[in-house]
Amino acid sequence: MLKNTKIEDIMSKNVFNVDITDSLSKADEIIRRENFRHIPVLEGTKYVGMLTKQKIGEYTLRHLYDFNESLENFIDTPIIDFENLIDKNLHLLYPEDSIQKAVELFAKYQYDCLPVVDWDKNLLGILSTIDLLLFFNKKIKEER
Repeated sequence: MLKNTKIEDIMSKNVFNVDITDSLSKADEIIRRENFRHIPVLEGTKYVGMLTKQKIGEYTLRHLYDFNESLENFIDTPIIDFENLIDKNLHLLYPEDSIQKAVELFAKYQYDCLPVVDWDKNLLGILSTIDLLLFFNKKIKEER
């Protein structure tokens, strides 16, 4: 039944991520190449937060005409120096959480995705609205 479906059954595993010591340009390059809207930021294997295409774009636009800042700084600077760009306030999901909890969080906070972690905050995957839509579409087709 739908309400018994666990997050681990529908989440995306082996997701792209960046380490907090990676450069911001690396995160930007992965987001652009893979056409993502967000990428998890880790410190080792621990989830730190989410970096979004929108926040990188806003930062780039704000600094595009800043003559005191060079493009090299943007390219080589580690993500940790852009801590204000990392969304650290997302709710977390756990593999054993119900799909209902995820739907409620997506609806209430208008998230595009949520990280799925273990009890030590190691990233296990993400659950996106697309994952949910694909799951619901599959269930609807099975009802026919």
